Amino acid sequence: MGDWVFLALLGAAVLHIVEEYVVPGGFVDAFRRLLPRAAHLFSHTFHVVVNGVFLLVCLLSALIGKANLVLSLSAFGLIFTNAILHIRGAIVQKGYYPGVLSGALIYVPLAVYAFSVHLATGQITWPQAALSFALGALYMGVLMVYVLRRQVSEPARAGSSE
Repeated sequence: MGDWVFLALLGAAVLHIVEEYVVPGGFVDAFRRLLPRAAHLFSHTFHVVVNGVFLLVCLLSALIGKANLVLSLSAFGLIFTNAILHIRGAIVQKGYYPGVLSGALIYVPLAVYAFSVHLATGQITWPQAALSFALGALYMGVLMVYVLRRQVSEPARAGSSE
């Protein structure tokens, strides 16, 4: 039970990235509007690397599966945290924010399901689930700290438009 959820994670990640970068409106521009002081940091390379690492985390979660639930479920903590940030973006911008639909309608329910099914069947304990979730949130936190530190060390360059 619950094995399919790791493959669903990969599918959800791809759908989310498509919503962010293919749907008109574009995540890149929305992200720059949300964090204008750090806009110069969000290059094409930045987005490719961040999403490449994200897909790698999801793939590793699917490959690890039940062999190490603390590690594999951490990817669900990551997508839940990511969804909350997209929902926050929509609230701050008072409208659609690229990634909010897949975040709210797919990521949140999928993460809740993944944790609840493994908790309900006794495959993972509450402390293990908390550690796993915290690990996933930490992945997002590391990215946010990186951006904030670079924002401080590399103030916005006048006329910069990467």
